[in-house]
Amino acid sequence: MRERDLAEAKNRTATAERSLEELNRMFDEGGPIVGLFPDLLASYFQTTLSEKADAERQVKASGDELLKEKKKLETIENRYGEQRTSETRRDEAVAQAETLDQRLARQLSASSKIGKIS
Repeated sequence: MRERDLAEAKNRTATAERSLEELNRMFDEGGPIVGLFPDLLASYFQTTLSEKADAERQVKASGDELLKEKKKLETIENRYGEQRTSETRRDEAVAQAETLDQRLARQLSASSKIGKIS
């Protein structure tokens, strides 16, 4: 969801930038539209600037939130990995202890049988 919000904000910023470039080109060329509707174009220019500023703020906010979410996920994944490693080590230690116990039990059993033979 955060990635989608960031992408939408970036698209809004790019659209506003293209509109501003087009308006600047129109003003530079001084075409007939500029002479006929100067107030309308100035208003549109201001609105587009405002939209671009809003979109840029949204890009920053969404980017910051996305970064926070990724860091949280990374922390969770690291903790999970550490826990799995710890559990694996514990399981290996238990298995080794069981193996040693079985060997010791066999030796004790064998020595008790030898003792009965004598």
